[in-house]
Amino acid sequence: MNWLWIVCLLPLAVFAEERICGTRWLQEHRDEFPAPAAKRLDVLKEKGPIEVGTQLAFLVPTDPLLNLATCRFKGEHCYIFVQESQWDVIVAQPDVDQLGALFEEKTPADADRGVYDMAVEAFGEAADEDGDPRVFILLLDTPDERVVGYFDRSVYGHVQEELRRDTIYLDARRLVYEAYLGRGTLAHEFQHLIHWGHDPDEEAWIDEGLSGHAETLTGFPETDPSMVPSFLDDTSRNLTSWPFAAGPESYGKTYLFASFLAERYGSGLIRQIVAESRNGIFGVDEAFKSEGWVQDYAGAWALWIAANYAADDPAFGYGALNGRRAFAFSAPKVPFSPIDGAVANQWGTTNVILRSAGDIEVDFAGEADGRYAVWVYAMRDNRGEMVQMELGADNRGRVASVEVDSVAVIIGRASRVGESFTLAARRFIPTAVAVAGSLGGKVAEVDAFDPVYPNPFNSAVVLPFRLSRDSRVELAIYNALGQREALLVQRRLGAGEHRVRWEGASAATGNYLAVLNVDGKMRMRQLALIK
Repeated sequence: MNWLWIVCLLPLAVFAEERICGTRWLQEHRDEFPAPAAKRLDVLKEKGPIEVGTQLAFLVPTDPLLNLATCRFKGEHCYIFVQESQWDVIVAQPDVDQLGALFEEKTPADADRGVYDMAVEAFGEAADEDGDPRVFILLLDTPDERVVGYFDRSVYGHVQEELRRDTIYLDARRLVYEAYLGRGTLAHEFQHLIHWGHDPDEEAWIDEGLSGHAETLTGFPETDPSMVPSFLDDTSRNLTSWPFAAGPESYGKTYLFASFLAERYGSGLIRQIVAESRNGIFGVDEAFKSEGWVQDYAGAWALWIAANYAADDPAFGYGALNGRRAFAFSAPKVPFSPIDGAVANQWGTTNVILRSAGDIEVDFAGEADGRYAVWVYAMRDNRGEMVQMELGADNRGRVASVEVDSVAVIIGRASRVGESFTLAARRFIPTAVAVAGSLGGKVAEVDAFDPVYPNPFNSAVVLPFRLSRDSRVELAIYNALGQREALLVQRRLGAGEHRVRWEGASAATGNYLAVLNVDGKMRMRQLALIK
C-alpha cells in the first residue's frame, strides 16, 4: 500500500486572510523601491529636545520623498509621531495616548509594565543607534494592505545622520480599526528592533518566532488567528526554512517553537538566543550551553514535535497550543502489513493515527541514511502516554502498547535525506516476565510509569514504575523552569515493580515534572506540590 506516501505529500488548503510582517516584506522587496532623496531640509534639524508638537521628516522605505510627521506623545521610552496625512483623518489624540500607555505603562498581560519593559526584560536592551534613549513610533499609511507594521534597518545606512532613527512604523488605519492586531504588531516589531541591535543577521525563522512570542508575552496572542491552525494542519514544513512570501503557517510554526522553548526552558534561554552572535540552529545550541542545559536544538525539536500532538498531556503539552493538536493521517485497521509513508522535509513531521483498540505493536523502518525522532502516543480512557521509540543503527524500532484505545505515531526527520519510511502494526499477546523484587507473584508485562500518589501532595509522593527487563534507569524531578530539582535513581534495576519516594519538604509549592528514562525511552508524570 502506498496511500500514506501519497497523502503525506498533499498540501492542505487553508483559507485565511494573509497578514505579513513588514520587516521581512521590506527585506524581500528592497530592490523595488528607489532610495529616498538626500535633500537636506530645515525640518530635519532637531532644535533642542523633541517635544509634543515637534515636526520632523522621516524616511519611509517605499517613498522617494521624506515624510513629515508631528510628535503627538512623549514618554520615558518613546516618541509617537503621526504622519501629517493621517492626523485627524484616521488618528486622533486618544488613539495616540492609548498607544503610549501601552508602550510605557501597562499591557493586557501586566497592568504594571508596558511593552518596553516587558520586551527588554525578555529579549535584551533595545538598539540605540541614534543616541536618543527613546524609540520613535511613526503612525503612517503603509505601502501594502497586508503590512501592519515594520522595523527598517536600512535607515541606519542613510547619508544624512539625522535621519538614522530607531523607528517602529505602524499602519495608522490598522491601529485604529483593528486595535488588537495593531497593538500586538507594536510588540512584534519592537522585538525585531531589539534583536537587530544584538544580532543583525539572525535567521528569519528565529527572529520571526521570537516576535510572535513577544505578542503573546505582552498579552496579544495570535494577532493572526490563522497562523497556528495553518501549521497544525500540515506539520511537514521545515521549521528552519523561511520561504519567500511566507504564509501564516510559517509564522505559526516558528511562534509555537519559540513559545515552547520559553515555557520549557525559561526566559534566560530566550534572552541568550537573542544575545548569541551565531545564528539559527547553531545559535540555539550555543544558548543552551551558555544557560547550562544538557540539551541542544535537535533534542528540543524532538520534544516539540511530540508536544504538538500531545496538547492535552500536561507532561508534554504547552500553553501556546491552547488545547489544539497537530493533524494526523488515519492508518488502516490493525493489523496491517508494511505501508509506505514520507516526511517531506528536514525538521518536518508526519503524524499517523491507528484507531484500533487492544494490545498494539508498531514497527517503524526509516531509510538507512536518515535520522529520525519517532514517538508513540497511546490513549487509554482519554489519558495519553508518550513514549519515544528507540531506533537501532538500521533506523528500525518497535513499541508495544497495552490496552490502548488508539495509538498515534509521530515521525520527525532531522536529516536532509531519509524522506521515506514504512510502518506496520499488529496485535500481540503481552509476554509475562517474572518479578525479581519484593512483590513476588506479580508480573510486569511492559515498561510503564504508573500514576503517582498522592497527587497533589504536601510532603512526599510515591512514584511507581514497572520494568519488563533488567534496565538502565534514571528518575529525576524537574521544576517549572526545567531545572532539575532532584535525581532519585541513576542505576540499573531489575525487572519488576519499583516504588520511589520523593520528599518534597525543601521544594516550593508549584508544578513539577517526574521524568523516567528507561534505556533511553522517556516517560513523564506531572506532580503538584501544595504546602
